[in-house]
Amino acid sequence: MVHTPLTSAALVSSHASRVSLIRQYANESSQSDFDVKWLDVLTRCATWFSSMPLRPTEHAEPGGAFRATIEAAYFAMRLSGAQKFAADQPSERRRSLEPQYLYALFLAACCSRLDEPCRHFQFYRDADEAEWIPAAHGAFGSWLGTSTYRVSRREVSLPLERMRTALLAREILGSDLLRAFDTQVLTDLFGAINPDPRPTGVESLLHKVVRQSIETLTNFEVKARRAEFAPDARPAPAAELLASAGYSTGTAPGNPAATQPPPETAASALASTGPAALLATPPSADPSAPDTHAGEPASRDVLQLDGVKSLRKDAPSGESFKALAGTSNLMREFFKALSQDIAAGKAKVTRIDGKVAISKRLLGNYGLASDTLVEHLRKGKHLYKTDGQYILLVDEVGNLIAPGSAT
Repeated sequence: MVHTPLTSAALVSSHASRVSLIRQYANESSQSDFDVKWLDVLTRCATWFSSMPLRPTEHAEPGGAFRATIEAAYFAMRLSGAQKFAADQPSERRRSLEPQYLYALFLAACCSRLDEPCRHFQFYRDADEAEWIPAAHGAFGSWLGTSTYRVSRREVSLPLERMRTALLAREILGSDLLRAFDTQVLTDLFGAINPDPRPTGVESLLHKVVRQSIETLTNFEVKARRAEFAPDARPAPAAELLASAGYSTGTAPGNPAATQPPPETAASALASTGPAALLATPPSADPSAPDTHAGEPASRDVLQLDGVKSLRKDAPSGESFKALAGTSNLMREFFKALSQDIAAGKAKVTRIDGKVAISKRLLGNYGLASDTLVEHLRKGKHLYKTDGQYILLVDEVGNLIAPGSAT
């Protein structure tokens, strides 16, 4: 099958609504500032991908790879509203780093899928039958020119290599953009590009938000593709007939079969529900199709975009967290998330003077400032004392979140 390239202007304009939402999150003072700093990156991504698909089963239409990039950037910016970057830094330094982290989040989301199409497909230019090699040829649109191209699916997908994606990201970012970042932000930026879906150890906040945005758009795409509805073959009644019968809404009289609401089409379902509803509720499946997810808890299909919690499973509530009954919801959710990470080996605590001690450096991964935590602990009488870079908890709380820890 012969494929036709798409210009970067055509690709960007086709996603104008999402681009306008990204601009709201970017919070630039003028359109020109947004065009130079943000829209230019999206245009480079459009030139990189042109009309190629992303995967055989996700974003598989022409231009699907760029659509996935736009959606990843949008969801990353949306998820950033509940986060507090550089929370473990002094206030003056935090104010200078937060705008950098927001922009780094946008760049990491835009660059995380640069080599994903090549993992699943091979692209051949019709003009000379040459195969596109990203590391050697650069942007696909520039290399292709006006020539058409062919796509063949690989028998076995290439393994995921995060370092390869980070090297390709330099084609998009360039030295001018990278020069403006602080060293720590730059390190977190390249560590968050093409995030590890199952991170081990301590995960940076930037990496977590990018990972959640990739998971969100993937789940949204999978659920949208499952929304298959049988077409309604019945003809619609004439508007004049409805008006003459006094029906402003509803069905024409004398048509008993039309008393039932027509089934939705896939397009109308997507248009009426929107991304937020589809993310929260899985679409209806065909009753005749086998239920491949029978017996699984419903919470696995629920994604939470906003609020303090990340896209993790809820910790058990009730008697196990009875000791935190007097604290705010923020503190309860923080300690639930921390206890989960400690149990999974993703976070570590130590003991000082026999008390569980939390490092202030660890709090940045949860979007929580140390001053905020200390203030809430004092109000709830759960603070033992502060010791340098550590916050010591009373035994009632410490043994709850880290039972038996003796490191």
